[in-house]
Formats: sequence, C-alpha cells, structure tokens
Amino acid sequence: MTDRLYLHDCYIQEFDAEIIDVTDFPNNSVILTQTVFFPESGGQPGDQGTFYAGNTAYEVKDTKQAKENIIHLLNNTIGLEKGTKIHGKLDWNLRYQYMKAHTAQHVISRYFQIELNAETVSTQIRQNQSRLDFHPIDKMSELELQEINIEINKIFSQNLPVCINFLPREKAIAFLQSKKYQTKYLEMVPKSVIDFRIVEVEGYDWAACGGTHVRNTSEIGFVKFIEMKNKGKNKERLIYSFINK
Repeated sequence: MTDRLYLHDCYIQEFDAEIIDVTDFPNNSVILTQTVFFPESGGQPGDQGTFYAGNTAYEVKDTKQAKENIIHLLNNTIGLEKGTKIHGKLDWNLRYQYMKAHTAQHVISRYFQIELNAETVSTQIRQNQSRLDFHPIDKMSELELQEINIEINKIFSQNLPVCINFLPREKAIAFLQSKKYQTKYLEMVPKSVIDFRIVEVEGYDWAACGGTHVRNTSEIGFVKFIEMKNKGKNKERLIYSFINK
C-alpha cells in the first residue's frame, strides 16, 4: 500500500521513496512506498512533476489510483526496478492551483446548498477553469449570478482557516449529518475504510474529502463566475475561474 503523505500535509512538495513495482499497465509506470502525488479522483486531476533516481530525471506525466496503490505514469522507466530509491518533486505551481480550486469548490457548494437548497452532483477541478453541476436549481439571471459571486468572494476574504481531521467512520457520518452534509455518498465508501478525512472551512463547511486544499481561504484570492449552462431538467452547470490577488 502506498503511504499518501498529502493526506496529512498538502504542502509537502518533495519526498524520498522506494519503488515497490515497475509496471507496464499503464505503460511506463511505478508504484512507490510513499508519495505526495495526488491521484486523479473526486474531480481533481492527478499530479505531475519529476522523479530523480541517481543522475537521471523522469517526468511524471500523470498520477492514477489503483485500489490501495498509487500509480505514477512516467515518460519512461529505463533503469528503474523494484528497490530503486527515488526523490520526487511536485509541479508545485500546478498542484497549488488545484488546491485553491478545490477549496473554492467546497465553499461554493456549501453556499448553493445553504442559500439555494441545491446539491452539488458533479465537480471538475482544473487549473484555469473549473465547473460544478447543481440539482435541483432553476436558471438564474446574469445579475443574480453576479450577486452570488460577490457574496462568495466575501466568504473567501474572511480568511477562514481550513483544517483536516480524521474521525472514526460512524462518528464521522453522524458529525457530517449534523452539519447537513450529503452523507448518502459515503455509503459507497468500502466498509474497509474505518476512518474518514474531514476537511473543514472553519465555521462554514465540513466535508469528507481526500483531495488537497489550501490552509486558509485568503490564499484563494477571488473567483469569477463565467457562466451557468443548463444541463437538463433542474440541473445547471457553473463555470468559474480565478482572479489572483
């Protein structure tokens, strides 16, 4: 099992590890004892970066999840084998954009839940533009969308701390239900998972989430709502991007 260092500290940018396996499915991939690279999941893309083994550098093109392990897709695996020691380095600029976008998504989703009684049914985190799908929700005017945009940016500017905690499964579910979180999705989590990782935007949002996040909403800057698109009956898609401070 790959030890996921990012679960406890999303700001670790470099690490040392040993190769557990070199695999050709996907092609040119390695599995490590531990990693700070986040695997594609929950709407967030997999991390990219560089591995160093001796004097050789390998490009990490993508990161995927395979059951309990994390697979790092490289440009090649020439010279790599089980037991090879590597030093890994994230493409930090890319990862940090994902962290801001993912934390922003939590706040936006919570606002729509509280103020519009609309649940988030799908997310896609990207470096430049991200999206959220809501249901049930009616089409809103450009003015209404701008007003919501202003209110959400006010929340970011409150400099709310973002904390990570781990709770036993049943206690976590009860806690999240008390916060009106969408716990029905947690039923799909395998029973073998006995602890849930809870991400809290202090006093505002609580969610079971394995993604990477910033430490404070002040790091997000501001978001700009680009447009809302109809995606079916009572379903709207919000496209948003960043305006950095």
